Amino acid sequence: MSRVIIIYSVIIFAGVISFFVGSRYAFQKACKRRTSHPVNLETADDEQNSLSTKNEKIIITASDGVRLVGYFYERKKNAPIVIFFNGLWSTGFVNGKPIYRITEKHNWNLLLATLRAHGESGGEYSTFGALEKYDCRDWVSWARKRFGTESLIFLMGISMGGAIAMLSSNLEGMECVRGIIDEGGYTSPLEMIEINSRDKLQSKFLVRIFSELVNVGARIWGRCNLRGVDACKALMNTKIPVLIIHGDKDTQAPVAMAYRLNNSCKSEKQMLIIRGAGHTDCYKIDPLRYENVVYEFIKNHIT
Repeated sequence: MSRVIIIYSVIIFAGVISFFVGSRYAFQKACKRRTSHPVNLETADDEQNSLSTKNEKIIITASDGVRLVGYFYERKKNAPIVIFFNGLWSTGFVNGKPIYRITEKHNWNLLLATLRAHGESGGEYSTFGALEKYDCRDWVSWARKRFGTESLIFLMGISMGGAIAMLSSNLEGMECVRGIIDEGGYTSPLEMIEINSRDKLQSKFLVRIFSELVNVGARIWGRCNLRGVDACKALMNTKIPVLIIHGDKDTQAPVAMAYRLNNSCKSEKQMLIIRGAGHTDCYKIDPLRYENVVYEFIKNHIT
């Protein structure tokens, strides 16, 4: 009997170790910081140079102590300020080109906020919005302290950045935000992880196991639970106006997500579907409609 107990104990121990190792691998694969390459000023165009050099570097400390870095472009006193959040493993200098052009044209102020675990910001892991939504609130707090409590603050993000902006929409302290603009954001991190791991894993069972392992890793090493992170639920409990922009050919965050987000939103809302656009391609495919809808949305909510 004792020999059987030992064998079962070894099997259970081996299983626990395998699960622990697997969850750490899955979490690091999905969430661990990756190296981002700075802009090469020798080969960059004039606009890229302006994005990279003609700004003020802002540093704040997140509520959990992580160092966050942003780049501020001040065009006009008392003008609206757009706080922009980049997509996963990208940068504001890349994803922020469209809103940089729009805010420059209309003399609006712009902050490109670098997400945790990206670029010069601190943090070892991205948490797909679980912790970043609080960072979003910290950036809003910075804007109010610097420009006053009556500041015309708008949030905008692309891909994960858009999801983060929406996830922050029901937090206490965000009532001052005049509007949120999302391009290509997702409903929830685990759904997004499952959708984007299908091609590699090619099995619904393996996809589900992988997402569960990522969440276990997030709870152990990321100090968060991805299971409860849901932008639809946040939008059900916000009063902030929301503009959703999405491409109908998006395979990373399928357009069905945009419709679900829009249907969940209980505040004033607007949606623009760009035909033929993939993930984060909306401005590239139809820059005129993109600029017009963003301009009208902001203009309509600054009074």
